Amino acid sequence: MTTTPGPARARGFTLLEVMLALALLGFALTVLIQGAAGNIFNAQQAHLMGVATDLARGKMYDLEEKLVKDGFSDTEQDEDDQPFTDEGWPQFKYSYKIEVVELPSWDQLQAIATGHAKAGSGAAGSGSGAGSGSAGEGGFQDSALFGMLSQFGGLGGGGGGSGKGSADLGAAAGASFVQGQYAMFQQILKASIRKVTLTLKWQVMGSDRDMKVVAFFTDPASMDKVINGMGSQDLDDKLGSGSNTGGGSGSQKK
Repeated sequence: MTTTPGPARARGFTLLEVMLALALLGFALTVLIQGAAGNIFNAQQAHLMGVATDLARGKMYDLEEKLVKDGFSDTEQDEDDQPFTDEGWPQFKYSYKIEVVELPSWDQLQAIATGHAKAGSGAAGSGSGAGSGSAGEGGFQDSALFGMLSQFGGLGGGGGGSGKGSADLGAAAGASFVQGQYAMFQQILKASIRKVTLTLKWQVMGSDRDMKVVAFFTDPASMDKVINGMGSQDLDDKLGSGSNTGGGSGSQKK
């Protein structure tokens, strides 16, 4: 009896080939999922950044209205970790600080200027060029105020031992004038300008994010009050005496 051979059995995949295919598929899925997650994160971050910008703008308007209504206070005002519940975004928190803008006192400025001047002159013996070069390295000594103090004798010392008494008197008069104007400007700035720092905090898919906004608000009424209260009266007195003498001399000429 003869038997005919059946069809040949198909060859399947080995275990190693299956594991290699699964590893490649897992790697491709990992890259795809990471890319999709990154795109989702960036889209969510951009959306929440726009929301934070709108919330910060609205809160700045509210703080401006608060300053206009209550007036400028001489003390610092602040609040921490307040949610935007009324705006519908309680996951956003804000903190703000309202500070008085105040320039350093005249004595502090003079001490800084004098310190830089001494450092510049002591660094190079008798060479004035080298001394000014060493004093030119930095922030305040490169400013216009430092140059004005130097020009008008506001550094507290002249240029020593030359016997020029009239120059020293002129420098002292110039320094006194600058000091008076600086004091008035210091009071005007303190009374009429407030610095508002607003900080927002939120999370994007578990990642902390924050944004800080700084604005300066002015009060023209306070500025006018300070000027009319002290500066303009002193100026009117000086102008009055000057105009009388000028008018008298002018009338004599006529």
